[in-house]
Amino acid sequence: MAKDDYFVLVYKILKYLYKCLKSGVTPDLNYLTFETKDFPIHKEYWEYILENLSDEGYIEGVYVIRSDTGFTSVKYSPSIRITPLGIEYLDDNKMMKKVANTVKDIASLIP
Repeated sequence: MAKDDYFVLVYKILKYLYKCLKSGVTPDLNYLTFETKDFPIHKEYWEYILENLSDEGYIEGVYVIRSDTGFTSVKYSPSIRITPLGIEYLDDNKMMKKVANTVKDIASLIP
């Protein structure tokens, strides 16, 4: 799988947020951003991923702002975190398991 594949990126986000939750640390918003080494994607794709993770109930602390003209903006707070449903998805979803098995050095994906 490519490093910009949707499921690879979802896995990295959820795994990172779960690690932060278990460690009791606030997620680093400098890590959780687009056009970086870890997330080499454009803003629209990044916002699409976060919007869908939030809409599906896998993360919280994401705010989708929609205008009458169809413009959508996605903001997230320092309190962004994985939900119990997100943890379940991370652990039980077949695609997440495939990503985890495909990535050679999973530790290098998550700071």
